Order: sequence, then C-alpha cells, then structure tokens
Amino acid sequence: MSFLIYGANGYTGLLIVELAVRRGLKPMIAGRTLEKIKPIADKFGLEYSVFDLDNQQELVEQLAKFPLVLNCAGPFSRTAKAMVEACLIAKTHYLDITGEIEVFEMVKSYHQQAITSKIILMPGVGFDVVPTDCMAKLLKTKLPDATHLALAFTSLGSTISHGTVTTMIESLGKTGAVRENGVITPKPAGFKGKEVNFGEITQFTMTIPWGDVSTAHHTTGIPNIETYVGVPKSAYFFMKFQFLFNPILRSNFVKNRLQKYVDNKVTGPTESQQQNGKSLIYGKATNASGKSIEARLSTPETYKLTAEASLLITQKVLKSKEISGYQTPAGMFGHDLVLEVGGTWLNL
Repeated sequence: MSFLIYGANGYTGLLIVELAVRRGLKPMIAGRTLEKIKPIADKFGLEYSVFDLDNQQELVEQLAKFPLVLNCAGPFSRTAKAMVEACLIAKTHYLDITGEIEVFEMVKSYHQQAITSKIILMPGVGFDVVPTDCMAKLLKTKLPDATHLALAFTSLGSTISHGTVTTMIESLGKTGAVRENGVITPKPAGFKGKEVNFGEITQFTMTIPWGDVSTAHHTTGIPNIETYVGVPKSAYFFMKFQFLFNPILRSNFVKNRLQKYVDNKVTGPTESQQQNGKSLIYGKATNASGKSIEARLSTPETYKLTAEASLLITQKVLKSKEISGYQTPAGMFGHDLVLEVGGTWLNL
C-alpha cells in the first residue's frame, strides 16, 4: 500500500526516499516547490505532488489519497499542526521525525480526535526519539517502580544536516526543559553537566530539551526525566552564560543572518559518515529507595537510523488495525523496536 512522504527534498527526506526505493517501496513524494520535488521523482521513478500547508482544503484533498503521511518538512513547529489537523479530517495516519518537545505536546493534544478519526498520530519516528524511547521503555520494564530517568546520547564520526541546524536556530534564546513530578519544567539551557560512560567512550554531557522530556513520560509514566547530549566542556560553560545573550539570540536579525550562513554552508553528513558513523545512547532509571539500573545502546549514524526507523515504523503502522490515537514508538511497538534496525546492539 502506498504512502506519502512530504518534505522529500530535504536532507533526511531524501535519505528516506532513497532507502524506500532500494527496498522496493513506491511512496508518493511531495513538497512545496516543483523545482525541488520533480527531479527527485524523475530520478527514482516516483509519482509526485506539489502543495504547501496553508490551504487546508487542498491539504485534506491531497492527504485523503493516502493511508499514511510521513512528514519530513521541518522545523515541525511550523508544519506539524496544519498537517495533523488535515490528517484528522482526511483520516490519514500522521508520522514525522521531529524532536521538538512543543510539537510532541501539541500532537498529543489531538489524541481523542485521532481516536474518533481512527488514525494514529506518532511524531518522532527517527533518531528523535526511537532509540531513547526504546531505552526508556526497557528501563521501566526492568525497574517498574522507577521514579527518575536520565537519558543521554552522543554521535561519533558524523555531523548535522541543514534541517537540524535550522530547527536549532528556531530554538535560539529559549530555555531548556526537564520533567519534574510529572510536569514539564523550564530550566536554564545546559543547567546540569556530567560525565557519562557510553561503553565505547566516556564523554562529558549536558542537559538539553530533547523530545523524551515529553515522550518518555507518555511511554513509561516515570515522573522525573532529564535528557543529556555529549558536548565539549567549553560548550557547557558557554551555555551557563547564555541567559546574558538570549534577547540577542531571539532577534530576527541574528536568526536571519545565521540562516543565510546555514543555507550556503551546511548540507549534512557525507555518505561515508552515514555508513561509518554511529550513535551511542545511555539510560539510567532509579526508584525511590535508590535502586538503579543502567543500559547502553549502539545504533547506526543518526540520519541513517532515522531513515531506517521511519520506514520500519511506517510499515508497522500501515499494518495496524485496532490501535488509534497519539502513540510513541516504544509505547506502541515495545522496547525491542530499535533492535530491528540492523547494526544496533544493546548492553544491559
């Protein structure tokens, strides 16, 4: 059964299209600009469509042709709401590859409407947040009375894409976030730092507002959640003083100048980096008495994993018959989901 990939011309969207074609799938591809979408369709022998998200009637008509749409057009803070609302009318399953907390929370607010429409809403079907969501589910399974969860990740031998940097620019000047006593709570960016043993390496990490602050709570019910990323210590110390620059960082002038630089200079990992890079994930769950359990996960490079995981979940959702509403990857498919991606291993 065919499905739609929207934003197929972006770095990650194109990776997903290429992998889908290699696996014998025939998705329809779409985007906002004919000049960007048609060459991709011609190259891979795929049907295509061109439309933006501003006209809901047209959007509904386009989505109603498909059982599922995989939204790869970020920043998702700009695209997810319009597409989710159209999916509810069109009765089309909605997936995306976001990592933005506010997007997860927004999509989750449509849970009951999705049940009524008998569709699944599942944001975050890529590196954000499949491996960390599976880690959270695993630790909850091993320590059912856990009250605190720490998740950390780092990348080896890779870099980031244009779309990821654009999303980061959108977030400049904003605070960090954790979950405390069940509530998402603003915190200064990088308010905590610590060394984490990822198994292959030990690296300094700092807190960031990763999507699991939203999703891991939905998946596990654990009320206290912190998320960390591996960084140089110099970056951590800079973040301690970011509050002094937040008004400047939030200005359109600064963001526009940065975006122009990114548009001209940032592409994404090379094919060699995709094939040889890897991502490492660490998780620790603790209960009220102080008992804890740790686990470590090694996966393919971030964007390669996103392509693999998003297509894996797309196929699973298309086969789902009885489930509807807002879902998380591990919440719906279990903690072993990420192990179905080749080149992934778990160390408990």
